[in-house]
Amino acid sequence: MPLLVKEVQSVMSGQVYGDRLICYLDILGLKKRIKASETDERQAARIKATLEMLSQSVEEAQRLLKELQPAGSQEKAPDVTYQMFSDTVVLCADRVDGTSLLYLLYAIGLIQARLTTRRTFLRGAVTVGKHYHEQERRLNVMFGPAYTEAYDVAENLAGWPRVLVHPDVLQGPIGRSRRRYIEQNLCVTENDGLPFVDYLGGIYGLGLAISWRREYLRGPSRARAKYLPLELQTDYYLLKHKRAIEHEARLKGARDDIAILVKYHSAAAYHNGFIDSVCDFIGGAPQFDSLEIAARNFGAVELTLRTLPRGSEQEAVKFLNRKLRGMTGRIETIRANKIDLAGTFPARYGSNPPKPALRHGTL
Repeated sequence: MPLLVKEVQSVMSGQVYGDRLICYLDILGLKKRIKASETDERQAARIKATLEMLSQSVEEAQRLLKELQPAGSQEKAPDVTYQMFSDTVVLCADRVDGTSLLYLLYAIGLIQARLTTRRTFLRGAVTVGKHYHEQERRLNVMFGPAYTEAYDVAENLAGWPRVLVHPDVLQGPIGRSRRRYIEQNLCVTENDGLPFVDYLGGIYGLGLAISWRREYLRGPSRARAKYLPLELQTDYYLLKHKRAIEHEARLKGARDDIAILVKYHSAAAYHNGFIDSVCDFIGGAPQFDSLEIAARNFGAVELTLRTLPRGSEQEAVKFLNRKLRGMTGRIETIRANKIDLAGTFPARYGSNPPKPALRHGTL
């Protein structure tokens, strides 16, 4: 439909806003890097590469999720658009339903995972509500209450590098099964009671699901980790994530900077908590009689094994148990990726640790 016709129709009908899922993302530290790039072309090139990589993550997430769909599935990926300006990224899902939210959260997780491998962290929020987003031809406009709320939530409540998920999003029309899957595999709530995107767990589970599916269908020789994006190579990514947090915490002056200490100590605690949850699960040497994995972040694995195009369920269960035994044998390697909190944040654990003024709030 021509743009002018759409504009006239929207004015005549009085309908400008649509119900949308919105994610506001703030790339931490990018303003300083942009300022430094004024006299440093290499810094400018690194910023450009980071933003180009970020813009590819939405399409990459959609492609990866499509790989996990059952053979012959006709489910259409939702339309997730994005806009970037300076250190801000806004994602918009065109529908408010469980599938759109699933794709949006995986896209956010992949963006977070990819940026952290470049020692770049995000803070943001996901909301639901009225929003206008137009990217056709001469218009490139967005505004609405949902975006304003996402910005306010991120700036006032996120506190450390995480993407909060407003409770209204999880209580919306997303369906019971999707809600259960998202709460178990893509969101986590910590001490302050605010749910946020569990990008470590979500991407870790997605990486296992895709690599194990490929191995089951093609054999180990054709499903090597090197064929996966680096962020989905689970052991590699945990190590990169650990090093990124340690690097940020040990920047010049960071050890004595209370704002940096609070920000990255929380990120380190989240990192360690995820590794503990994985080790607690596989440390019990789990073995299953059916494809029902009652473990956090393993939902993508269960989903993909249930929808394999060939073989019986018992064959898939045997394959799953073999892979879990392999993980149990590597538990110390996985645990070695934990961060030494006392060594990385000595000011936090010294004899007179500072008392940071943490921001608390409710959504």
